Amino acid sequence: MLIRSPKYLVSLALIGLVTLFAVACTGGDADTANTDEPTPVPAATEAPEPTSEPEPTSRPRPKVTVTPTPEPEGTAVSESESVTFYLQAFNSIGRGEYVDAERTFTTVVELEPGFARGWDGRGQALMLQGKYEEALRDFDKAIELKPNLSVAYANRSLTRIAINDIEGAERDARRAFELDENSVASHLVLGRVYAREGDTTTALEWFDLAITTDPEDPSTWWWRGRFYRDVLGAGNAALDDFNQAIELAPAQAALYLDRAQLYIQANVEPELARADLDEAISLSQDPKLPSIIERAEELIVVLDERAAAIQ
Repeated sequence: MLIRSPKYLVSLALIGLVTLFAVACTGGDADTANTDEPTPVPAATEAPEPTSEPEPTSRPRPKVTVTPTPEPEGTAVSESESVTFYLQAFNSIGRGEYVDAERTFTTVVELEPGFARGWDGRGQALMLQGKYEEALRDFDKAIELKPNLSVAYANRSLTRIAINDIEGAERDARRAFELDENSVASHLVLGRVYAREGDTTTALEWFDLAITTDPEDPSTWWWRGRFYRDVLGAGNAALDDFNQAIELAPAQAALYLDRAQLYIQANVEPELARADLDEAISLSQDPKLPSIIERAEELIVVLDERAAAIQ
């Protein structure tokens, strides 16, 4: 039996990272535009990377059109209870139950230790909990077992972005893109890399390609919205993207937090900013998201101080 990773899982990982990155990327004074990079956390101790094909000598630029490419064949898995656990773990990620997903994926890899997608799945569950060092080890294992597994490179690139390993993130994103030109995660990571280097034109091409590839994925609009806001200072374009992301994922607290910060940075629409912050706090109650709640409360204080200064 061939098991393929459901397409939505990468989207789940990306939107899950909205919550992880939102506060890390919005520290500091709310009146000051931030850079488009997450706050560095201690670097993970990485296992040696498996040998792979030589990297190209030049970095890729996004293509004008998206050419559909066949999804790589999945890893063969026997029809056993491991398949049931595998699907249960995906469902747990969809519900935001990352600890349960980790435990269930652990059962999968114990039953099928040669199943690369099982290791990749557990890596995603770990990544979404902020357990980056452990996630890297699982992605390394998945790639060791299946060197052409694009999603594992893409997920490892996202993890490396989270720990500020920009060179490693770029390397993995390039490899993911080589294997699958429709890898949205690779588009977003490469956009982030070019933005960091000051090549905003190429960065925007990558973010645009991510949206063209999967316009129904709210995280693509969120990543580009943050780029517009924090790098280009294009408030109206950022607002349009945040609005689209919220329309697609109205239950994501971090999206309201980012839109509220846009209002606050632009010093406009204080009532809309307050409404978004209240909504972010409300959506962060179950499951509890302390970092989102704390940041939203900090921004409410900023609004209160501004209101008091006007009176």
